[in-house]
Amino acid sequence: MIAGMRGWIPGAVLLAACGGSQVQVQVPDEVRIVPEIFLTEIGTEAAPGVFAYPTRSLDELDAARRDARGPDRRRAMRDLAVALIYATIESEGRESRRFRQRAERMIDAAARGNRDDQLRAELDFMRLWLAYRTGSNARAARLAERFGTRHRAAGVLTTMAYMVGGEAAFAEEDYDDAIASYRFALGQLGSPLYAFALYRTAHAHGADGDREEGMNALREVERLGCEHDAAAPVVRLANAAASERETGLRRDPDDVVRPASCPAHDALEAEAEAEQEEGWRPAE
Repeated sequence: MIAGMRGWIPGAVLLAACGGSQVQVQVPDEVRIVPEIFLTEIGTEAAPGVFAYPTRSLDELDAARRDARGPDRRRAMRDLAVALIYATIESEGRESRRFRQRAERMIDAAARGNRDDQLRAELDFMRLWLAYRTGSNARAARLAERFGTRHRAAGVLTTMAYMVGGEAAFAEEDYDDAIASYRFALGQLGSPLYAFALYRTAHAHGADGDREEGMNALREVERLGCEHDAAAPVVRLANAAASERETGLRRDPDDVVRPASCPAHDALEAEAEAEQEEGWRPAE
């Protein structure tokens, strides 16, 4: 957290317009940003094969693995490994270690002899994610670097790997390395991972003692949430940034909570309409 800043407090007060006046309402708890949970949510939507929470038990998934043949068997191994990673995260002590060992063995088994590039990227990412979620940050940082070398074109998994590498470096207080990892997503304007990278870059600058640079980055995140077509995860990050900068939040007539520094709701609607009109041209 940036030195001198007040962190996010679930249920913090915001101002809402109501018949021309302002009333205090509570910010929903889900606005709070927890990096590993946020990345899981983004990953579940973008790469469900790696992140989707299992709907079958471990025994059912193991039975499916034993029954599968050919390429389906490797995918069944992957699915079981995903479930074992969740089991590792959700358990403690010796039980968690047993699940982790099983997950690692299953990933290795699925990777052995595999020639499917997409599956190879998924399995390599799963190794990285397992290391990060179990606190093996130095290993996670190494695996993230290796993933970036091996899988430059693995789509969202490549970006996610850099974000996880940034988080692992941040946890080890290697703030320069964290910022360098987050930078990978800064060319992806409009995406939630762009906003996330900027948000965590702000924290890394602040933790490293550069409060001014951190505040500037948070200000940029806050502005991203003002776009009329900003995705919900981007708005959440913007609201977290506004809370940390103590600039306040508001609930607009469309029932969306936004930073109070955003243009008025009417102005946002006018901007959206202007863009739509500008984008349409009659046939010549």
